[in-house]
Amino acid sequence: MAVLFSVLPCAAFAQNAGEENGVGQKRLFDYPVVPDTIVTLENRTNYIVQNFWNNYDFSAPIRDEKVFEATFRDYVTFFKYAHKTIVISCIKDMMRKAESNKSNFLLIADIAERSLYAPEAEYWSDEVYIPFLESIVDNNMLKNAEKERYKYQLELLKNNLMGDKAQDFEMKLADGSKKKLSEIEGKMIFLFFNDESCEDCSIARLRLSTDVTLNKLIDAGEVAFVCVYMGKYSDDWASRARSYHDKWIIGANEDIADKYDLRIQPSIYILDSNKVILDKNINVEGIKRLLN
Repeated sequence: MAVLFSVLPCAAFAQNAGEENGVGQKRLFDYPVVPDTIVTLENRTNYIVQNFWNNYDFSAPIRDEKVFEATFRDYVTFFKYAHKTIVISCIKDMMRKAESNKSNFLLIADIAERSLYAPEAEYWSDEVYIPFLESIVDNNMLKNAEKERYKYQLELLKNNLMGDKAQDFEMKLADGSKKKLSEIEGKMIFLFFNDESCEDCSIARLRLSTDVTLNKLIDAGEVAFVCVYMGKYSDDWASRARSYHDKWIIGANEDIADKYDLRIQPSIYILDSNKVILDKNINVEGIKRLLN
């Protein structure tokens, strides 16, 4: 299961309620103790995930949100070594239990977003966050207005899963012509989504445009680099964009955020020759490590 987590060691699983976790917050309850008869890492972690909330009453109001959130963050760190189907079924089971108290349910939805999806989240995992989103969107207790943000996130994530084909789109190039993603060829395709008003985007453009290895791969036809401005085409933008890099494919699409998960700026996607998403929302350092 591909999850971008750092994981607590098994020896830390059995700390007691009242003890502090790694971020200085008290725990809600004693964490499950894995029986000695369970020996493999995956099975031990499966046990923790399956039994984590056994003795917690989701119907009672959450009195200390900080302690609950710290416990929730501990819970999700166990997912990396558990089996994918176990993780997904346990998330859905947890959310069903949380339906007994609407306030708790909405708070857990908010904590899951902060922990797994928000730009500042410590851990990002679409595979883990999607079951939370599905539970929220399918819940009949919530009003449509309460679900709207989560519906939008679910649609974006399902349209941009690693291993799936990237959504096709058309952009207006800096020279005034138009080109679709499906028309671009390369053994590897970099999609660099950026905004001119974003300082980090400007720095990333400069670093990538001067990267020796990347430039060699572009010159050799191994890599196609597509720089997509997330705004409306204008002559002023086109004039500036023509100075970025003469081997880049540079275009504008003001509606691209409705198709792609662009929760950070800049957002960089890596596609293979068939436009399948290999990685997404990685930074310049990640690109450099990949190239070198």
